[in-house]
Amino acid sequence: MYTAVILAAGKSNRMGKLKQLLSWEDKTILETVIDNILESKLIDDEIRVVLGAQAEKIKKKIDYYQDQRLRIKENPDYELGMSSSLQKGVEALSKNTKNIIIFLGDQPLITAKIFDNIIKEFKRKEAEIIIPVYEQKPGHPVIISTKYLQEIKALNGPMGLKPFLDKHKDIVHHFLVKNEKVIIDLDYYDDYLYYKDKYS
Repeated sequence: MYTAVILAAGKSNRMGKLKQLLSWEDKTILETVIDNILESKLIDDEIRVVLGAQAEKIKKKIDYYQDQRLRIKENPDYELGMSSSLQKGVEALSKNTKNIIIFLGDQPLITAKIFDNIIKEFKRKEAEIIIPVYEQKPGHPVIISTKYLQEIKALNGPMGLKPFLDKHKDIVHHFLVKNEKVIIDLDYYDDYLYYKDKYS
């Protein structure tokens, strides 16, 4: 079974605004990410949203969801970096969870169809770690077997998964995709305006 972890705890320093709550079509960026994931029938365990900066404000915006898979996890140590949010996202997983799918909370362009194709490739290859790659650039979501759960829990610092993926580069399956959306995250306000205009 698959549990999704959405990393949405950052302060959005580079954006200059709380990007989780910036508008995207008729919702916010984070709501769009959540909606895309909820649309998938292949994610059959929990969908965890890890919040940090202005968590209460964001929770008020997303507390209407009724799907039983959805869980809100708050990371009080979010300023320590992405690794702390990863750790919060994978703590006390369901015993049914065999694989973790890691999403970024600022990637509203990745649709259910895109990541369902990644999940299907992960199954087909019987992989333990998979990363979608567009024009030699790694993207998201990343899927990791819970076989490596203790290593993820031991990560620290601002680098997130990079040290783990570098360590296991020989077994990472790089899934080549033709859709740039897997590498688009919205770090800067100009990026936000550009991609919002391009894809809306």
